[in-house]
Amino acid sequence: MTTRLLLWVPGVFSFFFAQAQINTGGRPLSFDAAALTITPIPKIDFLRPAVDPAERNIDERGVPRYGEQIFQAIDMLAQGHWDMLEDGSSVCRLVLRSSGAAMLSVQFDAWEPGEGTTVFLYREDRTFSIGAFGQSNRTPSGTMATQVVPGEAVVIEYHVPDGVGLGQLHVASITHVYTNIFAPRASEEQGTERDIDPGYQSSPCHINANCPEAAAWQDQKRATVMFLRPDGGGCSGSLLNNTATPGKPYLDIAEHCLYAPTLDDYVFYFNYETAGCVGNVGPTTQTMTGATYRSSWSLDDFALIELNAPIPAAYNAYYAGWDRSGNVPQTITAYEHPLYDVKKIAFEQDPPTSTVIANINMWRVFWDQGMLEPGASGGPAYDQNKRFIGHLSDGQQNCATITTAPSGVAKMSAMWDQEYSFYRLRDWLDPANTTVTLDGYDPNTSGDQEVMVKLKAFLEGPYNSTNGKMDANLRTAGYIPLMEPYTGLGYPHVGGGGELVAQSVLNNSNSTTAVVDWVVVELRDKLDPTTVVSTRSALIIRNGKVVDKDGVSDVAFSMPADQYYVALRHRNHLGVMTAGSTALSATATLLDLSIGTAPVYGGSVAMKPMAGKAALWAGDVRGNGDVSYTGENNDRDAILNLIGGNVATTVMNGYYEADTNMDGIVSYTGDMNDRDVILVNIGGTVATNTRTGTLP
Repeated sequence: MTTRLLLWVPGVFSFFFAQAQINTGGRPLSFDAAALTITPIPKIDFLRPAVDPAERNIDERGVPRYGEQIFQAIDMLAQGHWDMLEDGSSVCRLVLRSSGAAMLSVQFDAWEPGEGTTVFLYREDRTFSIGAFGQSNRTPSGTMATQVVPGEAVVIEYHVPDGVGLGQLHVASITHVYTNIFAPRASEEQGTERDIDPGYQSSPCHINANCPEAAAWQDQKRATVMFLRPDGGGCSGSLLNNTATPGKPYLDIAEHCLYAPTLDDYVFYFNYETAGCVGNVGPTTQTMTGATYRSSWSLDDFALIELNAPIPAAYNAYYAGWDRSGNVPQTITAYEHPLYDVKKIAFEQDPPTSTVIANINMWRVFWDQGMLEPGASGGPAYDQNKRFIGHLSDGQQNCATITTAPSGVAKMSAMWDQEYSFYRLRDWLDPANTTVTLDGYDPNTSGDQEVMVKLKAFLEGPYNSTNGKMDANLRTAGYIPLMEPYTGLGYPHVGGGGELVAQSVLNNSNSTTAVVDWVVVELRDKLDPTTVVSTRSALIIRNGKVVDKDGVSDVAFSMPADQYYVALRHRNHLGVMTAGSTALSATATLLDLSIGTAPVYGGSVAMKPMAGKAALWAGDVRGNGDVSYTGENNDRDAILNLIGGNVATTVMNGYYEADTNMDGIVSYTGDMNDRDVILVNIGGTVATNTRTGTLP
């Protein structure tokens, strides 16, 4: 007996962008304002209903849940605590708690923040935050839903500039997540929080989406999306191309996953996958919130929804082509998130047979490689021409029954036509109803246009004048993240972002080519250097070379050959840029900014002299473009706040912006402390001096 593929999704988290969970990054004001840190904050408890433990993980449609939604009306502005600041602005904070929760997400039924205001949500111990959010995150119905935040309590912080109307923030409910999905494995760094993981893994005979077997299917992989509902359920889905407006964010999902009072509270996750073939952890930093219903039909088990905002270019989305002919495919390849594990791929190398399961027209499939488990519903299935022919709808296997237990793929051909537009696909994917097969659409391609950047520079923090190289202490300690950190810090990537490095690259301990850290390379307009036209996160290695995520290659940009200013940024160093625009093409010429006489924008003060070499100035802990030791929002206090603010001899180990010398240890006093770097770089004698970056 087959089983409908049901999704069990125990939670995820993310950062960055607008009107779609796309947030603008940054830090909650209270993280750096000492006057706010001691203020008591009101706490509101959410009481979970008495639910039989044997039933609490099953929703009304029999779908396993990762949590439950608890409703309680809260007026943030009336029930939160307000503080007035010296600049005339005000901050409102409120804690929401659900005892025993591993994670929480929040649903607002009235989201009307004032112009220029910001909202952050964060864990009580300040180890995890999301935001900033604002007016642009409002859904068409005036609501807003967040991704999950780890812990049983979440702080909501609302900052209102002077003279701005308060607006309205009203909480309707939270989602109480049952399972501690962030617990690290024994093989991982203790204290590191995991990405989405239900506490168990899918079967070992699955194939990760970046294994060699999947090499020919990397475009289709980017069409696969995972989503969470506020009621504690969710599924997979696939972006589909259309004939009228390529790039319109239509998402196909299984109809049995379409459940919730509103699609505005759905949170969609892109590119949740391992960087290489081996592993079970991937980034959950690319999300969107909210969608609009277009059509569905239970007897074909399909629903088509449209995301409420364009998908950011940094998400590198792909819109799958399709074949609605109903012809028997010669092979079937499918993508899925089994048990909400990282993205997997499965292969059937023989033609499927036609069947009917629960009155739904399906392709009957026996897998040759990979398999299906609960969690795969709505995962796209492709024919030998890499066109979508339906989605996963029925069946599951274990490693012993891959070739004997069948799966069911709901047919696209059956979804195409019914009596009304809200029961069929054709009005949305091909309004003229004249196209039988359509190829996929990739909005991120620029034809064969590509320029390569060969760049060399030094970061002052890890630079070792004894050997003329940078130390790689962060790599040695295992602190460098697999995914670039800049998107999470709020950096506004243009075309880039979300780059991943394989663990094997970080394992390289070579004295010349070991990775030092992530950096950002910017291309700027040749006529206006204030305009950034393209960005990429890249790696900087011990000899100063800036390389692509493979640890070897020059950095590639999908841009036409032309003149560009080239800028380099680091998360706690002042950025630097070429003095003028330079010709870039598919053939790279070295731009060496490490030599003391290199022409850079802003002249000789733009970089720090280092024994005949030049390096980016260290100490920009707050990432605001200057280095300061005193005054409001100075960089020194950021170090003190991180280590606790009271005992100056305390240290913190890890990957932090406050680690100005990049040795993996944040310290305020003693040898190799991070505070003195700031004092020296502003002149060393007058504490009120500042060093301002030269990037325009």
